[in-house]
Amino acid sequence: MADKLIHSNQFIDRLNLCKSALSERRSLPFECYWEESIHSQEVADIFSNQWIGLGRADRLHNVGEYETLEICGQSLFLIRDQQHTLRLYANTCRHRGAQLLKDEGQCLAISCPFHGWTYALDGCLKGAKTMSENDHFDFSEYSLFEYKLEEMSGFLFAFLGGTALSLERQLGDFKKLHAPWSLDFLVTTRRQDFDVNCNWKAFLDVFNEYYHLDFVHPSSIGDLYLKPEVQDSTIGDFASQFGRTSGTGALLESEQKSALPMIDGIVEPWSLGARYTWVFPNMAFAAGKEAVWLYEAYPINPNRCHVKQSICFPQSTTKLADFEEKSQAYYQRLDAAMDEDITALENQQQGLRNSPPLQGRFSKLMEANVASFANWYATKLTDT
Repeated sequence: MADKLIHSNQFIDRLNLCKSALSERRSLPFECYWEESIHSQEVADIFSNQWIGLGRADRLHNVGEYETLEICGQSLFLIRDQQHTLRLYANTCRHRGAQLLKDEGQCLAISCPFHGWTYALDGCLKGAKTMSENDHFDFSEYSLFEYKLEEMSGFLFAFLGGTALSLERQLGDFKKLHAPWSLDFLVTTRRQDFDVNCNWKAFLDVFNEYYHLDFVHPSSIGDLYLKPEVQDSTIGDFASQFGRTSGTGALLESEQKSALPMIDGIVEPWSLGARYTWVFPNMAFAAGKEAVWLYEAYPINPNRCHVKQSICFPQSTTKLADFEEKSQAYYQRLDAAMDEDITALENQQQGLRNSPPLQGRFSKLMEANVASFANWYATKLTDT
C-alpha cells in the first residue's frame, strides 16, 4: 500500500467525525470532492487496494471480443479469450509501452500498432520480429500484464493492486441479502456511458439517497418513492437500504402502464419496492421488482468522472413479444432521471470547488447509504 499522505490534524479530526454514530455523523469534508492531493490518495489507497465493480459480467460474448476502459488514468482492456473466459489486461505493449487497443471490437490476436508485437488472447507473446536474435530473450517473460477478475451474483470485479483480498470476505453477506432478485440470471439489455462534471463520490452519493427526490425529480419519479425502511445491517464493504414505491421505481410516473412482469419468485415485501445498494467504492444499483439498473463511476480528476449505466431484466422477460416496445419506457426513465441528476450534480460541484473547510450532517434515514460510505471512506484514508 502506498504511504499515507500527510494531512493536517484538523483534516484528520474532521474525517474522524465521519465515523461517529449515525445520528451525529458528519459528511465527508468538502475538500474530499475537489482537492487534488486527496484524489491522489484515493487512487493509491482505495482503487488500488479494493475489488472494483466493473458492472455486469454478461458482456463480450464472443471469442476475441473486447472493450477498453480507463480507471484512474490507466488504460485497460477486457477481452474474452479462447476458452470464453473474461480477462483484464493493462492496455500496454510489453515492448515499449504503446497502447494496444482502442474503443471496442473483436480480434483473433492482439497486435501492437507500433512495432507489431503480437499476443494471443490469453496474453502470451506469440510474435516479436527479430527479438529471437537477442541473447536470452524468453517470449514467456513478456506476456501482457494481467489483473485479477472475479464474478459474484452476475457482477464483475477487478483487483488492480498487488496482493488481492478475498472478494467473498470483502462483500460478506452480499449474496444472501440480494438472493430474492436472482441477480445471477439477469441479462443486460442496454449499457451506455457518459462523463459528468462532478466528483465520482458525489455521483454515487445522489444515487443512494432519498433526500433529493422531491426537489430534483418532482414530476418524474419523486412521487413514486415512499419513506424508506431503516437501512439494513450488512457484513462487508457495501451498504443497502430498501424502500417501498407507489408502482415501480423503474418507470416514470407517467409510464406505469408499461410495467413488465416481476422477477420470477420475488415476494413481499421485496415485490413492493426497490433495494438500493452501494458496493464500495464505485458501483451502485437498484434492485426493483422487475428490473435492476446500475451505475459504475470512475474518477477522471477531482471534478469530473466517467459513468457507465446498465439495466438488466430476467431472460424470460426479454423474450416477450412486447419487450422491445415496453423496454423503451425503462430506458426513458433512466435518461430522464439522469438528466435531472446531472443538472443538480454539476451545480453541487460548482459549490464544492475550492470551498472552505466545511462538513454537513446526514439525515440518518434519508441518506443512510451515503453516511455508511462516508464512514468507510474516512476509515480507508485514516487507517495505517
